[in-house]
Amino acid sequence: MIEEIGCGKINLALAITGRRDDGYHDIDTIFQSIGLHDVIRLEEADEFLLTCSNPALACDETNLAYKAYAALLPYRRGPKGVCIHIEKNIPVAAGLAGGSTDCAAVLRGLNRLWRLGLTTEELCRIGASIGADVPFCVCGGTMRGRGIGEVLTPLPPLPARPVLIVHPPVPVYTGKAYSLFDTMPRLQGVAVDEAAKAVEAADFEGLEAHMGNTFEELVIPDVPMIDTCRAMLRRQGLRPLMAGSGPTVFALVPPSASAGDIYQAVAAEAKDRGIDVYISSLVEGNGEPYEENDGI
Repeated sequence: MIEEIGCGKINLALAITGRRDDGYHDIDTIFQSIGLHDVIRLEEADEFLLTCSNPALACDETNLAYKAYAALLPYRRGPKGVCIHIEKNIPVAAGLAGGSTDCAAVLRGLNRLWRLGLTTEELCRIGASIGADVPFCVCGGTMRGRGIGEVLTPLPPLPARPVLIVHPPVPVYTGKAYSLFDTMPRLQGVAVDEAAKAVEAADFEGLEAHMGNTFEELVIPDVPMIDTCRAMLRRQGLRPLMAGSGPTVFALVPPSASAGDIYQAVAAEAKDRGIDVYISSLVEGNGEPYEENDGI
């Protein structure tokens, strides 16, 4: 049996820079892996079977994990049966790349299980044909992403700083969020260059000053619960930002603060509202996370 860790991601900065002729959108972003993760187990079987610990997640041809399996079938010369089980911890439709990281984990896992010998670059190329976030999720760590997110430039890894993640029970689907961009005549800019310089200098204060996300301006007016989550983090002295296309928000915890105490305070406020709260950390890639992560 092969086991893969699929780390979630946040975007430390994200700017939508335009709509392409093929209908996709160009972005400029800083991807960052977090310790909140799914566990994907793969083993040889007589036929294909995909299962998941979360019954709400469809385990059919629409699942990105299935699409990863289908994409690698042409490279497999032997029996094609495999059992894939996803132990789901990352919330669904949360902007944390839960589907993409499962897809990437299946690509890496089948490459090992079937001894395909594909390079990371080849897995990224295959992953890009499935989803824009998949190439980053194949690699993990800290990277600047351009194009639709598949053109990656590694950045220096950040220290394992704690991060609070607040996920309201309202899905935001990426395709719909991007479609809102096409209806907006003008949007505020996001200083991705400055945020990247701060990452390179390991300057968390500078990074927080330049973090931004175009999706906030697009999505929050229609999903007021995102603002509720942001307010919960602000009351603890943190600077919240929406993760990806939302609705999840996150905040980095400064060294001077107790992440555990802040987590307890936010979790207590969120409990009666059906809002999930997680404490995690920044991680360097898709290996074992630095610490276990709790949720309510």
